[in-house]
Amino acid sequence: MNIISKAKREELVTKIEPLRQRIETWRKTRTRTEHMPEPLWVEATELAKGYGVAAVQGILRIDYSGLKRRALGIRVVSRPKPGGARFVELPALSPLRRAEHTIELEDGAGRRMTVKVSGGSVAELVPLAQAFWRPGA
Repeated sequence: MNIISKAKREELVTKIEPLRQRIETWRKTRTRTEHMPEPLWVEATELAKGYGVAAVQGILRIDYSGLKRRALGIRVVSRPKPGGARFVELPALSPLRRAEHTIELEDGAGRRMTVKVSGGSVAELVPLAQAFWRPGA
């Protein structure tokens, strides 16, 4: 946790106020499932890089983990919505070539499964993937 000096905190409070007001305005007009607009995240992230994630998050009351990931430059791959699974076509392998594959599956609820395949056909995993994504499984 980063503790900032009183002078630096006062500087942050002054700098962050216009952003805080724009976020509050957005909160009053947003729909329930709407994510905070990217320009607001960008501005909050820049402030977090200079003043610390905890200080900025405390004033703006936004997602701490999301702000921390953005400030550290960690990119999160979007997850498919439930019932909206995405599929990736895998290239066919020559039967003479024994390959190793790692396949990661993730469902809309955030459950993950990693399967390592050595030899054989990746296509043999289709029933396993279907069972993983089946509702109620």
